[in-house]
Amino acid sequence: MSVNNLLSSFNFSHWPEIHYGADVVQNIASSLPQNSRQILWVTGGRSGIFSSYFETFLRISGIDLADDQIVQIGGEPTVQMIDDLCSKYRSRGIKKIVAIGGGSVVDAAKAISAMLPVETSLFDHLEGVGKGLALTGSKIPFIAIPTTSGTGSEMTANAVLSEVGEHGYKKSIRHKSLIPDEIWIDPSLMTSCPPLLTACSGLDTFTQLLEAYLSTKSNVICDALAEKGLKLVVDNLEKAFDLGSQDTNVRGSMAIASLLSGTCLANAGLGIVHGLAGPLGGFYEIPHGVACAGLVAKANEVNHRALKQRSALVTNKGVDFTKKMANVGRMFGAGHKSDDYYCEQLTQQLFKWESRFAIPKFSNYGITQTALPKLVNAASNRNNPVELTAEEIESILQHCL
Repeated sequence: MSVNNLLSSFNFSHWPEIHYGADVVQNIASSLPQNSRQILWVTGGRSGIFSSYFETFLRISGIDLADDQIVQIGGEPTVQMIDDLCSKYRSRGIKKIVAIGGGSVVDAAKAISAMLPVETSLFDHLEGVGKGLALTGSKIPFIAIPTTSGTGSEMTANAVLSEVGEHGYKKSIRHKSLIPDEIWIDPSLMTSCPPLLTACSGLDTFTQLLEAYLSTKSNVICDALAEKGLKLVVDNLEKAFDLGSQDTNVRGSMAIASLLSGTCLANAGLGIVHGLAGPLGGFYEIPHGVACAGLVAKANEVNHRALKQRSALVTNKGVDFTKKMANVGRMFGAGHKSDDYYCEQLTQQLFKWESRFAIPKFSNYGITQTALPKLVNAASNRNNPVELTAEEIESILQHCL
C-alpha cells in the first residue's frame, strides 16, 4: 500500500503576500495608508498596557500610533466584543487593519475586517449557532503580524469566536476573503514569548501539522508542507523553550512551521485533538494551546492503537496512515526498525515533551471527572485517520485531568 495516492483530487487555497525576516517590520510603512487615522491597530494586552512585542514593533517600525486607533484583545474574541468594536469604528473611515499578536488577535482582526463594511451582527454569520448567513466577501484590507508560533491563523480563511460557559461554544465565521492580504513574520517580535506559551504554542503547531498530515483529507501538497513544518518543530521547539529563546533563527523556524500548519489545516482539516479542543474551550476558560499540548500525546497513542486494531477497516484513497505516522517518528532518529516502532517513538517523544514543558493538567481550569461525558458527547473525530469510540475519546481526556 502506498503512503499516499498522488492522483486523488483536491483543492488548495491561495497564499497571501509574505514578508519574512528579523526586523522586517521596519519596512511596513510602505504597505500602510499615509493618513494614520485610516489605520486600526489590533494587538493584545490590557487597555493602555502594551505587551513587550508591541513595544518592540513600535521601536523597529518607527511608527507613532494614536491611542484611539489601537484596539487591545485581552483574551479570545467574543461576538459581543467584535460587534461593539465595529459599532465604534464603522464610521471612522478605516482603510487598513493591522493585527500584531497571537491567534486571538489575528482572529479578532479578521472578524473586524469582515464586519466593519456591513450592519449585521457577527452572530448572524457564525457557523452552527447563528443564523447561517453567508459573509459577502466585503472587507477592510488587513495585515497580520503574528507574534506567537501556534495557531497559524494568519493563513486560514476563518476566524474563531468563543463564548465560555455551560452552553458555551467555539465557532467560526468563514470566507476566503478572511485570509490576510499580507503577512509580516518578524522573529524579532517573538523573542519575548515566555517559555510555557512558547511550548504550548509550539505543540499546537505540531498538532496541527500532524493532524493535517494524518487527515483523511490529506493531499500531496499538504503532505510536503506538513513534513517540512514537522521537521522544523522537531529541530527547534526545545531550543525556543530554553537556550535558543533569543535566537531569531530558532524563533523564525518555529514561525514558519506555524504558518505551514495554518495552510495545512485549512486545506486538509484536523483530527480528534482539535475535535476535543473546541468544546473544551467553549465550556471552560482553558487556553487553546494548553488544550492541544495536553491532548496530543495521549491522542497519538490512542490513534496508533486503534489503527493497529482496525487496520483492515481503515482505508482512504490508498493512504497508509500507520506508515505516515512512522515517517514522523523517524524525524526523532531513524534506523532500520519497523513502522510500529517509529509510531511508538513518536508517542513517547510527545509524552516526553508534555513532561519536560510541564504542560498544565486540565483540572487547573476546573475540569473534573464529572465533565467527561459532556465533553465526549460534544467531541468530533473530524478528519481523524480512524474513527475513535466514545471510550477511546474519554481515555484521552482522562489522561489530561
